[in-house]
Amino acid sequence: MSARDALLSVLAEAASQEQARMKNAVTQLQQWETTPQFNATLQDIFYDRSLDTNIRWQAIIYLKNGIDKYWRKNAKNAIAPDEKTSIRSRLLTTLDEEHKQLATQNGVLIAKIARIDFPLEWPDLLTTLLDIVRSSTANESDARARLVQQRSLYTLHLVVKGLISKTLAAGRKQFQQAAPELFSNVVNIYVRYVDMLFATNSTNIESLSGCLETSHMALKCLRRIVVHGFPEIATSEGPAAFFRLALEHLQKFMAFKDSIPEQCSFLVTSVDSHIKLIGKFYLDLMDAHPRQFILTPGAGSVLMFYWGLLAGNGNEHTAAHAQTTLIQGLLLIKKTLKDPQFILNNKDPEPIVVQCKHIIENEFMTAETSNKLAEILITKYMRLSEADLEEWDSNPEEWALEEEADSWRYQLRPCAEKVFMDLLSSRRAQLSPLLVQLVGSTANMSDLTLKDSIYCAIGLGSHDLYGAVDFDSWLVGQLSQEVQNADPSNRVIRRRIAWMIGKWVSVNISKAARPTVYTILLHLLRSEEHLAVRLAAAQSLKVSIDDWDFEPATFAPFLEQSVQSLRMVMGEVEEPDSRMRILSCMSMIVERMDEHIAPYAQQIIELLPPLWQAAADQNLLQSAILVVMTKLVESLKSQSVSLHALVMPLIRLSVDPSQEAHIYLMEDGFELWLATLKSASQSTDELMSLVPAAVALLSEGMDHMRTMLKILQSYLMLDAERTFQTAGQALINAIAGLMGDGLRSEASVSIMQFMDIAALTCPIRITGELYISSGLLNKVLSVIMAKQETNVVLTHYLCFLARLAVEDAAYLSSVINNAGQQFGQPRLLGMLVDFWMEKFDNVSHPKHRKLHAMGLTAMMRTTDPSVLEYLPRLVGIWGDVLNEVNENGTGDSLVYWREAQDDEDDASEETAEILRRRELLKHDPVHTTNLAHYIKASIVEYERLNGGSEAFQQQWLSKVDPLMLEGLMPLLG
Repeated sequence: MSARDALLSVLAEAASQEQARMKNAVTQLQQWETTPQFNATLQDIFYDRSLDTNIRWQAIIYLKNGIDKYWRKNAKNAIAPDEKTSIRSRLLTTLDEEHKQLATQNGVLIAKIARIDFPLEWPDLLTTLLDIVRSSTANESDARARLVQQRSLYTLHLVVKGLISKTLAAGRKQFQQAAPELFSNVVNIYVRYVDMLFATNSTNIESLSGCLETSHMALKCLRRIVVHGFPEIATSEGPAAFFRLALEHLQKFMAFKDSIPEQCSFLVTSVDSHIKLIGKFYLDLMDAHPRQFILTPGAGSVLMFYWGLLAGNGNEHTAAHAQTTLIQGLLLIKKTLKDPQFILNNKDPEPIVVQCKHIIENEFMTAETSNKLAEILITKYMRLSEADLEEWDSNPEEWALEEEADSWRYQLRPCAEKVFMDLLSSRRAQLSPLLVQLVGSTANMSDLTLKDSIYCAIGLGSHDLYGAVDFDSWLVGQLSQEVQNADPSNRVIRRRIAWMIGKWVSVNISKAARPTVYTILLHLLRSEEHLAVRLAAAQSLKVSIDDWDFEPATFAPFLEQSVQSLRMVMGEVEEPDSRMRILSCMSMIVERMDEHIAPYAQQIIELLPPLWQAAADQNLLQSAILVVMTKLVESLKSQSVSLHALVMPLIRLSVDPSQEAHIYLMEDGFELWLATLKSASQSTDELMSLVPAAVALLSEGMDHMRTMLKILQSYLMLDAERTFQTAGQALINAIAGLMGDGLRSEASVSIMQFMDIAALTCPIRITGELYISSGLLNKVLSVIMAKQETNVVLTHYLCFLARLAVEDAAYLSSVINNAGQQFGQPRLLGMLVDFWMEKFDNVSHPKHRKLHAMGLTAMMRTTDPSVLEYLPRLVGIWGDVLNEVNENGTGDSLVYWREAQDDEDDASEETAEILRRRELLKHDPVHTTNLAHYIKASIVEYERLNGGSEAFQQQWLSKVDPLMLEGLMPLLG
């Protein structure tokens, strides 16, 4: 069997509908895909029209995959150059494929290769493709030629799309060099078929359809060729002429659409596609080259045309296709109002910007046009339609969610709101009086949708109108009265008032008016209110509580009603996004009210278990539940022990890598875990049962290292001995496993800060053997003596040794001497002390300098000459440290406490962990040991170990500079 036949057989299996056969075929194809001529054979099979379509489909799909993986020269198992040449040579020979889906895949394949190979490996691609387009167009009476024309134009469209996607400057320049020839050929085809279309008898359906199809594909090519091929369109004769021609055709297409007879109504879609595509051309050009757009002759006419459409249409009965054109017009106007390239620099204004601004403000957006635009936006496009009001009643929850969605580029009313905001921002002084006048006109206005639109404008413009509108007076007066109007038809206004408060509350609502805000919002959260109104009120309540000017005392009288109202809303909503919004509001209340939430916490807690069960496959909602739980634990502090039965299973599930949901829940699970530990007043079996999970996550590597170190540090401060009893060996093994080459400085510092707490919380009698058996101390010594790390890292490593030395210098000396034998460095102890003293001046914080001095002092309690020879340098360190700080009688000093705590710790919050940390530091030898007394006692010990006072004086103290000793004596008292 030939290779081609074998491949055909496997492709037939891959095209079958039997799972087992398909799976075996895929495995075989994967084994063959790096074989020479595999991709060329796939191409040969794809081009064989005698074969079954399903087999050809499989061939082109696997060929496309092979191009993605192996076509580039630097790819592993790259396709050989001769095979690539063979494939390229055939790509443009089969543009008469009748099967549309296969032809589409062939075009995609050509575009993929073109993006990589043009122009270096495939320099004649565009000229060859254009020749095919031209020759097929010249012979359009032939059916095959028409097919080739359609396929080649579509392929050219895909190739252009691929070439302009190159991000490097060289790729953009190459396309710009090819653009003039592309443009001149394609624009001729486009113009020819559009002229034929408008000249054709409208009853000739086949002719109409053919003209529309060809001109549409040519227009798709032109859109990208002009935008990406001519950065200076304003001075490029052909593209600038096309810019004006497109507007002429746009007007003709709109008129032509109205003339299409009823029996040809299916052609309306094709005409609409042209209208939409011309709009996309103008929008793309404005996005890519806004200044060039404005400077191109005829730009004012384009903008005024769309302005005319907007001024002459409303949104009530506008069909979807017409709405698209209106949205395009709004987007073009928005760009002229807010594009950064039209912002003048007063210090050094660019002449081109001045020119653009002059054209915009004199030929289009005049003062009169600005006023008129504001008027039609508010009175036409920002008004709720009948469809909106019907949606209110049929599906208020979905409607409310849609209102908050970021879909303004595709929906007329939200797009109009965005344009209004930019218009007001850029014309604030001009439009503010108009809007203030509109506010005054709403008091007795009976047109509720117009009133809603005006309120919407005032809410959207809050940041620009804060000095013009007295919102406090309006709120306390008219708005407070309007929310009392319970008429069902007034629900639109009640919802808008709730929404508007959310826009103004952080801009210009005084503290005195805050109770009015809470009264209104809670009134609108009542169970008898419309659900859309309640959802808006809940969102604004969250914003008002999140505001920097929020005062818990002011909100306290409203707290109970808020919790009860939110609970009722939660019971009525069904959509996960709605539930998340309510949970977010609850979470904010819990966070801002802190311990004041305690009497109402149970009401919130009761909601969470059934909500968690209902959210089994909704990870984002489960994350929101975890956040609420975290805030509750933080607010309840030591009282949160009552939540452990609920919290522990959630933590266990969230951080378990074997659970599918852990990817989404892990970060929030960590936060809940940490909050639970910090709030715990004592260790419990439930809490300690999670220690192995923390160690296991730490052992996995760097992904969760910093978080796990914080969690395990909290465990150490909560109950260090029990933590080590539960998982001590695994913990120290995990720490040792993280240390080594390639560790970032920040990670090294975090690890050694953790080990400092470990040394401070748990005595060597428990940890000493673990440090040795895990190899951790050997790693510490290796890092120090390699001298490759930064000074910050090295001093943190030495700080850990200082802790051990102060507690048990004999233990540490023994470990170092044993390590010296293993390293082949019998003088390792002396070498370490030498390097330690060398790095002492790199220690900056007084607390750490004292700890290092104490550690070095402890290490001198020896008879080892290789250590004692550094006594003169140690005396200098003593003098430096004693001169720096004036300790009290117990050895403490205020300066020792001036050290930043963990970034989450807030000294104003007396959590159980902060109290534990303070208590721990109170027993830190740095805070409890008088350094002068410590040094004097150590000197006595030195003398005892080394033959008494006289012998020690003669052998070691005599080597110390007498002046240094003389200066030290007063410091020692």
